[in-house]
Amino acid sequence: MRLLTTTLLSLVAFVVVLASGLSSAESFTTHIGSRIPPAEAGCFQSGDIRTDEGKLLKVFKCPA
Repeated sequence: MRLLTTTLLSLVAFVVVLASGLSSAESFTTHIGSRIPPAEAGCFQSGDIRTDEGKLLKVFKCPA
């Protein structure tokens, strides 16, 4: 019985993860760095962060 319950819960979790990945209309990847991605990548800057050393890094979102 324990094996059946574990199997069913694992299967449900797998289906939920798959469904959430497929249901998102736009999926993005995040790129953090000092260089700007190429224009043809279609990225846009979504913010800035500072490192512990004080260096400013740009945060970009790019379509997957």
